Amino acid sequence: MRRLKRVFLLILAGSLVFSSLYSVGWAQEKPVDSMDYRTNLIDLFIARPLGIVAAAAGTGFFVLSLPFTLPTRSVDYSFNTFVVEPWKFSFVREFPDEETY
Repeated sequence: MRRLKRVFLLILAGSLVFSSLYSVGWAQEKPVDSMDYRTNLIDLFIARPLGIVAAAAGTGFFVLSLPFTLPTRSVDYSFNTFVVEPWKFSFVREFPDEETY
């Protein structure tokens, strides 16, 4: 019985080592092409700065919309729309954004 346990643990340890070495082959990496490079530059230098401008403008629109949203109790919805979403687009979204491809 002891020998069976030893053989089983040896096979288990060997399979763990070999599977961890082979797992790199299973990764689903995207091939790099010239379009990814251009898209990343557009995202970094155009989309994100425009997102910051939109977030600042959205914060102003949120303040202006308060007289209309307070009576209807929709302040949280307008806050998410005008403030949270543009700031998330600019600062929380990962770079490079995999969703755009």
